[in-house]
Amino acid sequence: MDPAPPFKREDELCGELEINNTPAETTLPGDPRISLTDPEIHKSLEDELITEQLNKLAPHFWLITTQSSDNILSLTEQAVQGREITITENPGLHLVWLHRRIFIKPLPKYLMSYAFWKHYLCSDNPDIAKDKQMKLFKAAQGFIRSYAYLIRHESDFRMATDEKKRLIPEGISYTSFAHFIDACKEVGDDDVSPRYKVGELRLKRLNFWNKVFFHGSYYRVKWQYSEYFAQFYAPLLFAFALFSLLTSSMQLVLAVPMVLQLDTSWFMFARAAWGLGLFIIFLVASLIAFLLITLVSLVGAEIGYALRDLYLSSREKQAPRDQEYQTGQPGSKPQPEYTP
Repeated sequence: MDPAPPFKREDELCGELEINNTPAETTLPGDPRISLTDPEIHKSLEDELITEQLNKLAPHFWLITTQSSDNILSLTEQAVQGREITITENPGLHLVWLHRRIFIKPLPKYLMSYAFWKHYLCSDNPDIAKDKQMKLFKAAQGFIRSYAYLIRHESDFRMATDEKKRLIPEGISYTSFAHFIDACKEVGDDDVSPRYKVGELRLKRLNFWNKVFFHGSYYRVKWQYSEYFAQFYAPLLFAFALFSLLTSSMQLVLAVPMVLQLDTSWFMFARAAWGLGLFIIFLVASLIAFLLITLVSLVGAEIGYALRDLYLSSREKQAPRDQEYQTGQPGSKPQPEYTP
């Protein structure tokens, strides 16, 4: 049975495309570079929708982010968090964030067309192999569902239609979009690509774990050496100042007894200096211990949270199997209960 589009024909927001023996349009709505008659159209669609590397990294997402597809802040909440929306056409960067920036791919016009879904993603197409078509279908469903979380209120819609960002094509009312996106929100996790089983992803973690499991960073936003090394200046200077203060205080504490052996006239001052040196050593040691304990507790909390998410996710997957086991095999008659 062929899959169905995530929305009804009456809810579509783009009615420009009609698939007949001779299409009225010669290119995809909103993207004049993609020809409808191109036998390699699936390659263009893959470039626009498929997130191959993230799909490979998906089994390790429990180490990277919350195991929930609705872990996506709305556009207004992104602003509250101080994040700047950066437009990207790279599907692999959609909903990836770094520091005060989050990358969002605009919603293509053709994904709002019912005819596009039916012809290219939901029925046999001689130009697209069945396995590739299913990958495109799941990627498109996951991508379009993400907008149900990004745009939850009219204020989010106004931000999405702002001329400076323009995440949604022109000429669409909030009422029409609300009907359209509410239907897309019902898409389940089993019907989306592995990447869209989770929400937002932190770029630093993606880069780190991509180096662990694969080769190289996932995506580099800094290409100049000066920018790369600049991020280490602050922590290195802090560590240098901390250990300089510690070694100076240790030298002071060790030097005071030798000074007192030569001249006792500075006894009170030397004693005060000795006490100050000990206090600074204690203060620096306490600060280092506090930072280490904080680091361990934060990492431990993140690991605990990740393991908890992994456990809950595995339990959710196991629940239907347990139910089948209790009621018998799918399609079999229920087993009669024994009543003494």
